[in-house]
Amino acid sequence: MKPVYLKTLLIAAIISMACTTKVSEWVLLNSFADKYRLVYYHKGDQATEVVTQHKELERWSETTNIVFKSEVKQAVSDPYYALYYGNRLFGEYDDSSSVKSINTSPVRDKVVEELLAGKLCVMLYLKSGNSEKDNQGLQVIKKSLDSSPFSEIITLIEIDRGSTTEKHLVSLLLNVESDLKEIDEPMLFGVFGRFRALEPLLGRGITEDNIKLLIDFLTADCSCLIKDNLPGVSILCKADWERPSPALVNVILDANPSLLHR
Repeated sequence: MKPVYLKTLLIAAIISMACTTKVSEWVLLNSFADKYRLVYYHKGDQATEVVTQHKELERWSETTNIVFKSEVKQAVSDPYYALYYGNRLFGEYDDSSSVKSINTSPVRDKVVEELLAGKLCVMLYLKSGNSEKDNQGLQVIKKSLDSSPFSEIITLIEIDRGSTTEKHLVSLLLNVESDLKEIDEPMLFGVFGRFRALEPLLGRGITEDNIKLLIDFLTADCSCLIKDNLPGVSILCKADWERPSPALVNVILDANPSLLHR
């Protein structure tokens, strides 16, 4: 997330004393995940097995922030699937096997588990494949977390950009901003609420100051500006967000009142 915008929202949260619920907790409890649209474009007739597969995709809406629809489009030469977030095209897929696990993966399951357990956030570190850059960024992240009073309630997960298991998650993260796919740098995504990913810190932007700013934002009092202009992008995932554990940030703040006035 861009540091200047983050600072603006943080200042707004500090100024607004109407809500003492912390940003991370308020978003988890009150902000529903934005929905994706998965559209199957075809010329008209659909094979029986395709219709059966699509019934399963339609059921995804019960557990996943996605809506599936089938649409006739005479101009297409071969049927295909397209994934949209708002008006943005996130990806295209040739057949149903290509979208089979688009809504779930081991890392996404872990992120959901951690957020439901009351963690402040999950930091997803998407590595570039350049070991020197990746290790440098990782050391900065670990040092920042070690020095944070909230380190115990922040989970760090590393992801290889070329991971086949997490290929859909990698694609989703690289679509948080329109130009990320062209940037060959390690990226740090702060994930909070119902799997909402902030715009990432990139390469040399992965600094102790910027990571502290991200944590300060999530532990600040919520405000109308933040509620009305919630930053970040919802990530497609399968989850039941209805029964989260109490936010662990409150335990730390109750035990350390001085953190409320830092």
